Amino acid sequence: MIVAPWDASSPDALLQVLRGAEVTRHQNKLILRNAFDWRQLLELAEKLNEESHALNVCTILHRLAKGVAREGPRGMSDRARSLRSTFAWQRLTFLVEKLVADLNNMELTNCLWALAVLEANGPQEEALLNSLIAACSQYLSSFEPRNLALSAWALAKMGLEKQWCPRWAEAVAVKLQSFETRDMTNVIWAFATVYWRDERFLMRFCKEVEVKAEHYSPQDVGNTLWALATLSWKNDLALTAISKRCFDTAVHFDQQNLSISLWSYATLGYKTMNLFHHMTQIITERIKSFAAQGIANVCWALAKFQFQQKCLLMTIAEEAPTRLDDFDPQHMSILAWAYATLEFPNRPLLTALCQAAVRKMPMFNAQHMANMTWAMATLAHKDERYLHVLAERAMEEVARFNPQECSNLVWAFALLTFRDDALLQALSRRSQEIVADFIPQNLGNTAWAYNRLGYRDEQLMQCLVREAAGRLQDCAGQEVLDLIESIVTGGYEASVEGPEWQRLACWAGQKVEAVARCVVSSSEMPLTLRKLPDFDRALAVQDYQDHLASFSLVGLGFTYTCQILEQLGIRLLNGSEKEAWQKVAQEASNSISGTGNQSDVSKNVEAQEGLKICRTICVYRYALQLGPETVCVGPTAVTSGPARDAHELGLFAATLRHPRGGDGEFQALQACARASMQLGCEPTGAPPMDGSAVEGELWLHVSEVPCLSCVGAMAQFRKVFPDVSILISFNLGRQPSEKSQADARPQPRGS
Repeated sequence: MIVAPWDASSPDALLQVLRGAEVTRHQNKLILRNAFDWRQLLELAEKLNEESHALNVCTILHRLAKGVAREGPRGMSDRARSLRSTFAWQRLTFLVEKLVADLNNMELTNCLWALAVLEANGPQEEALLNSLIAACSQYLSSFEPRNLALSAWALAKMGLEKQWCPRWAEAVAVKLQSFETRDMTNVIWAFATVYWRDERFLMRFCKEVEVKAEHYSPQDVGNTLWALATLSWKNDLALTAISKRCFDTAVHFDQQNLSISLWSYATLGYKTMNLFHHMTQIITERIKSFAAQGIANVCWALAKFQFQQKCLLMTIAEEAPTRLDDFDPQHMSILAWAYATLEFPNRPLLTALCQAAVRKMPMFNAQHMANMTWAMATLAHKDERYLHVLAERAMEEVARFNPQECSNLVWAFALLTFRDDALLQALSRRSQEIVADFIPQNLGNTAWAYNRLGYRDEQLMQCLVREAAGRLQDCAGQEVLDLIESIVTGGYEASVEGPEWQRLACWAGQKVEAVARCVVSSSEMPLTLRKLPDFDRALAVQDYQDHLASFSLVGLGFTYTCQILEQLGIRLLNGSEKEAWQKVAQEASNSISGTGNQSDVSKNVEAQEGLKICRTICVYRYALQLGPETVCVGPTAVTSGPARDAHELGLFAATLRHPRGGDGEFQALQACARASMQLGCEPTGAPPMDGSAVEGELWLHVSEVPCLSCVGAMAQFRKVFPDVSILISFNLGRQPSEKSQADARPQPRGS
């Protein structure tokens, strides 16, 4: 039979087209009528055949995705998985793939959007996805802004490799001026989600943000900030425009946009205090509506900016403990880390975090364990149950620890005087395996921790010395001094003798000489201040404090501290004299109830336990004479506490990690100087009734090696009171108690 050629102008042909169009319209009406029930749509999909029109096929796919999404996020993945397992789905995707060439721009976009919503990016949809992407790429220049934005969103949502991004970015850039704000947001979200970072595009995008930010919705603000933060793209003009919009509309933000915006600002390092105060006030009022992730994001941002918003932190501390079952280990460790970084020790929260961590410890990874325990040590919160359970879990995960995690965990154990020999041995092996990746601080902290815990490991110390000697150009100072102190006081010198050790010792010696020169030259400062006007006096004190802080040191370690004290004319006790004084000091220390600070009385058991460990104790006695008048004070024990300046005494503390004006030995120097005033002396006044008129002795015993600030204060004291001798003894530092060491003996795992 001979088939007549197709004649589009013939009446029959026109009638056929009209009939086909009517069938398509009727089918689409049927689809839209059932659009609210995706299960009924599946029944319609089963009836599709190879003659079905592209419009009907695409409409069913699009409406299926909408129907599944309409039932809410809970269980959506399960619903989508169930849908994709049906014959109707296979039939539908087969037909879409066959009809790709006939799809218009909107249909191509809708198909990609539907596949993304239904999480349909598995092997069975791979061919369909490739066909859709190829078709989109061919016609991309003709896409409307909405189609460009939604297709980009879909490709990113499905986690496709970023090869598609340059083509989409080029097409978007041409039409960006005509984009609505939500379409701009979808595009930048998509590029950030697959982490495609193109500076040229980002500059063009931020220019458009400046123009349109005033029209941004809360969702636009939150998602745009998140994208810029994720891409590490800080454009001040764009951020200023967004921040103004954020301030104006923050009251309408939901909890997710509030938390993600604050997180983004912190990540970008963009600080605008008016906005932060405004946002944190809103967050404080709404914290009960925040999910665990939102609370963690807010706390992380506060810590990152060192923004101690006390009202918000207290509100979170009250709200979080009852909801910790909803927190995963990441949220819990961030919460603990943030409060520690902000030095905001809310004891009930810390106790609740430890209890929740014990329940969820099987879910903790190396990072969670290291960060959480670092936080507890930093805030002096010792929970024995938590530490023992954590040690069990850490043994299982030790092979996955990175350098920071190894270092932080052993440092925290040392600070809390918790010793588990099996774990310390395992962490030592792991540290030696990855020592090349240690930063200098990790090297010093690891050596310090093992030495303080009394765990002897020659191979580890040799390894740390070799690595540090090759990295001196990267060192600030404290890490080398901590390493040297550990080697010397731990008795490792014979084990590490060699060129690497000599290089370290020489480097440290030069550093200590510079510090000694500063301490000696600055010791005259109290005597020169009386000649200065108030403003110049304040500048001189600040210059001294800045100079001391510029060394990036907290302390010099046992050996070097002894050397400088002797250089200052301070007598280091030894032999029977030292033993007798330490015995007296121990008796005085035993008289301290709790932590020694009245402000700690109301704190819980874990806090008391941690603070007793972490607070330095100083015992002092003095006998002073001015002419016939004398004043004597017997052994008195004080613990480190809040800083209390009294510059009229001629003593000045520095800030080394934290203000040192509350250190025990500084309090002792102040007490002795204050006693001289009872004799009629004015310490920094004019002769003859200045400090040089006083004679006597000041005895000190400190439970830690004095920090650099206290060494400087002793130098000042010697200049102000040249005829008052200082006699001192001090311990190497905190050590695990005999009970802790007994508890730490290896036990059968799982017993």
